[in-house]
Amino acid sequence: MGNSIWPLFLIVGSNLVYQLSSRGAAKGVNPFAALVVAYAIAVAASLALLLATSKGTPILPQLRSLNFANYLLGLAIIGLEGGFLCLYRAGWSASVGPIVTYSAVAVLLLLVGALFLGEHVGWRQILGVALCLGGIALVTTRG
Repeated sequence: MGNSIWPLFLIVGSNLVYQLSSRGAAKGVNPFAALVVAYAIAVAASLALLLATSKGTPILPQLRSLNFANYLLGLAIIGLEGGFLCLYRAGWSASVGPIVTYSAVAVLLLLVGALFLGEHVGWRQILGVALCLGGIALVTTRG
């Protein structure tokens, strides 16, 4: 694992900050106005990181090499972040909303991977789906 584990920590740490800041975002502000500010900061930070990590490689050819998935990612991020802002405003808690959404995404990705990407689905993955669905049922039922 060595060098491959640092992205996991980056994702988990960033997601923790992301969820807490989404939940704590100003309530009286249009969620997409909040995203404009967030993206201005993200663009500035991304540009600084691009310049810092390019190591003399020309940037314009890299930008010209982007494909539709890169543009689709931008749209998906807006849906994700706007969705979480609205989810928290609708009253979902930080301890339940992400569990439900990420579990649902995990189940859907397993299905998409198996049906369209030719990925292997074995008994462990099926058990994982059952646990995800059971977890969603547990955290969303009142009792």
